[in-house]
Amino acid sequence: MLGPKKYRKQLLELGIEGMEIDVSSIDVAMDTLNQLNDMEKILKKIRLNVRADIRKIRLDYVTKLKEVDQSANVKKGLFSRNKSVSNITEEKKKLTRERNLTIATYDVVENTIDDYLDQIDNSKYYIKNSIQRRVG
Repeated sequence: MLGPKKYRKQLLELGIEGMEIDVSSIDVAMDTLNQLNDMEKILKKIRLNVRADIRKIRLDYVTKLKEVDQSANVKKGLFSRNKSVSNITEEKKKLTRERNLTIATYDVVENTIDDYLDQIDNSKYYIKNSIQRRVG
């Protein structure tokens, strides 16, 4: 499981930000189209990994929440008392907030990937139209 920072670094290394679409000739346009296709494949693979990480995080927190429920039946403390309902509820709320914050960082990466994929689709459409106009 990579962290969101690693995924953002991978996205930066792709060089999508600031990429210029050059359709000055058919050869250059075709090369650009091939680059965009390669980037699209990489982005889809990264998005798949991000989604797998999110699923893993959700499963980990489900396990943690179950552990909190099970710990409610275990007697602790000096006088062997059960945990109070308010303590259990507070622990669950804390875990839920923690989970949501963790997933939110991955969601930002996934949204960025989706934006890039939309931009690539629009660019591919533009390039294909440009090539068709030249060819006739």
